[in-house]
Amino acid sequence: MRFKKQFITGNLPNCVLAIALLFAGCSKHEEPSAVTPEAGFIVVTDLMGRQVKIKEDIEHVGSLFAVASHIVAMLGEADSIVTIPQGNVRDLLFCEIYPEILNARIAKRGNVISIEEIAKKPRPEVFIVNPEVAHDKGQMGLLEKLRTPVLAIAYRNMEQQMEAVELVGQIIGQPEKAGAYRAYYQKTIDLVSSRVSKIPETERQTVYHAINELLRTDQPETLSADWINCIGVENTALSDADRDGFPFNKNYMALEELLEKNPEHILINGGDVYDYIENSPQLHNLKAFRNGNIHLLPLGISRWGHPYSIETPLAMLWAAKKIYPAYFDDIDIGTETRSFYRTFFNYELSDDQLAKILSGRGYKEIKGSGR
Repeated sequence: MRFKKQFITGNLPNCVLAIALLFAGCSKHEEPSAVTPEAGFIVVTDLMGRQVKIKEDIEHVGSLFAVASHIVAMLGEADSIVTIPQGNVRDLLFCEIYPEILNARIAKRGNVISIEEIAKKPRPEVFIVNPEVAHDKGQMGLLEKLRTPVLAIAYRNMEQQMEAVELVGQIIGQPEKAGAYRAYYQKTIDLVSSRVSKIPETERQTVYHAINELLRTDQPETLSADWINCIGVENTALSDADRDGFPFNKNYMALEELLEKNPEHILINGGDVYDYIENSPQLHNLKAFRNGNIHLLPLGISRWGHPYSIETPLAMLWAAKKIYPAYFDDIDIGTETRSFYRTFFNYELSDDQLAKILSGRGYKEIKGSGR
């Protein structure tokens, strides 16, 4: 791998430390400990606030977080991934674009990490894990016994997502590609923000976002809450008092509450949820249903608009155009999607693939009944 030698200090650690503070109420975390830089290594700070020393020119990445696999592949290093979580196998388009992913060992099924799989050769030179693993002392203890650096990443808003991608880019030697992703992302935020700022208050729409299940919705201070706020709507899921006690990034609304809020638009991650609404007469009095404003979000490498989706810029454009078509009539989502995949995944979508992505169906084995 190519790598520009540098020690990561300054803004990146600060952003990840900020993420750590957001999770502080979930579990105790270790205080940062001094790690002396050595020749051939870089030092980064992860979301636990720990300084982690990682080889300067790694060849094998151990992903234990589906999103980490997406990021590493997007930055051009899919062939370096030697372990994946089982969820990546259900990312059908991801495996179609990067068939080498299927050669990686499945080292995490559900919440259980297989030490046997990650200990096989080629051994990962860094593990990238999600917040749940990072806060699990038992699993972290098992990983640390292997004497392999463990880096925890997460993001709860768009800025932190861009910074997390940049952090991974530094680790795997692809800072330029990570910078290009940030540039496109920020350009999209600026475009959408500029246009929705011109929408009169009387035209502002109310929106409910269903994440995988009809009644699972946005929690405050999450990526999906942030991008929905950016498109100039009222997110009905966030108008109540804060809901505590739910797992990471999960929040649920009672059916009666959804019916009472009666949003003008419903954004859905998952075709099964869309079908559930279609087949549930008690939901047909919803304003969104009566006006034909049940919108099934596209599904590509990731579920667009999902709390960890790396296709957030596309989700913003798509949703803004659906809800405020007059303000985005010059935006062709098909063209934007082709360009995004060509630029960041080095992949030319066929007409059939593009249609499938925009349909929101077929590119993921989605668990659950939609209820």
